[in-house]
Amino acid sequence: MALALAEIPRASLETASLLFSAPFLADAPRGDGHDVIVLPGFACSKASTFLLRSFLRSLGYRVHDWGLGRNLGSRTVGETGGRLDEQIERIGDGGRRKISLVGHSLGGVLSRRYALHNPDRVRQVICIGSPFVGDPRAVNSVVLKIHDTLSTAPARPPPDRDPPRLSVPFTAIYSRSDGVVSPSDCTDAPGAQAENIEVSSSHVGLVTHPAVFYAVADRLAKPPERWTGFRATGWRRSFFGSSAPRGHADDLAA
Repeated sequence: MALALAEIPRASLETASLLFSAPFLADAPRGDGHDVIVLPGFACSKASTFLLRSFLRSLGYRVHDWGLGRNLGSRTVGETGGRLDEQIERIGDGGRRKISLVGHSLGGVLSRRYALHNPDRVRQVICIGSPFVGDPRAVNSVVLKIHDTLSTAPARPPPDRDPPRLSVPFTAIYSRSDGVVSPSDCTDAPGAQAENIEVSSSHVGLVTHPAVFYAVADRLAKPPERWTGFRATGWRRSFFGSSAPRGHADDLAA
């Protein structure tokens, strides 16, 4: 609960840290111009991802907001996600261009779900603080109540500790000090095309955190056929953790 109460002041500090992050981000890998869609978290709109989208655009990507307004889950994307599918199809020119999906929180869950069913149309998926595992304990109880009030479907699917593996490169960025979702529900079992990257951040602040910006830029710059796991080097290593917390979920519902 203490972490949840500290979310807003922590996120404000993390956003402010972008003002001093030029040395950290100065040599972030440049993009190759492919299409990237950035999806906002629950109850958020494209405004929440403006800074991240601007940064990725400065690296040379064709960056798009998701185009569906405020993310209210099924109320926004449709019960089967059809409205989101249509947007991605439009941006990817009906599958002629593979796109990368970057999603914060619920936006990441939706990104992963789309890639699971449409792997031939997705280049890679990056989830940022996204509880895609499906444990009902994954979200703070206050957030659950807000979700159930605004959305048409409750955020309490049956627990799934082993979600289906994606057949495209997948990165889960998470924080052990997340005050909204349990970090163990935001990570996948590492594999040949799956990895977890730990940063120290609030949940809200993940989408404006310099370390997240750098990690996303590094991942997007990796061609799928030559994809390898993230490795921070030099002085940047101190901004990233070294392991994922799968198998010991924190109960944030209290």
